[in-house]
Amino acid sequence: MDHSFLNKNIKKLVSQRNIFLLFSSALSLVAILLSILLFTKKERVVIVPTNGASYWIEESAVSSGYVEKMGLFLSDLLLNRTPSDVEKRNRMILEYVDPASYHAFRKLLLQEQDSILKNSQVFRFQAETSYADPSRKAFVVEGESTILVGKKGSAAFCAQKSRKKYTLQFQCRDGKLYLTSLKKEEA
Repeated sequence: MDHSFLNKNIKKLVSQRNIFLLFSSALSLVAILLSILLFTKKERVVIVPTNGASYWIEESAVSSGYVEKMGLFLSDLLLNRTPSDVEKRNRMILEYVDPASYHAFRKLLLQEQDSILKNSQVFRFQAETSYADPSRKAFVVEGESTILVGKKGSAAFCAQKSRKKYTLQFQCRDGKLYLTSLKKEEA
């Protein structure tokens, strides 16, 4: 055997081994980096409705558009109530209430429901301004609140008309926005 031929082949094999070692090291580093990025990744779901602006949801954060849409939806359920729909609205509201605040909200809604049914009251709220505060995860709506009380044998009359400001506070958990509090003040 020729030693020069053997040495040449051995050097060639060593250089191929070193190249494969370099590539496998680089691939190992990439795999480690991808694993780290996978565990620190925040998934963002973007919702594009058929009308209106799109909004996004993460595990513990939401866009201001989503806070605004949920605020409008829940403020309508909370502030416009009649004896015929109060039970249905209460069930819908409780689906969006934070579990930590559930019992307090349920108690308040049941008290209000009893009052509405007993006195044949109708609550109407005409929103004039509303905005979302994404840093606090809050929705603020201002407008005119009207309470109508029914009388037997005649049309309802206005018992109270006033300007109110409501602040709905939300908390985002596991990609869902929960209502945690409702604050009412005179506007």
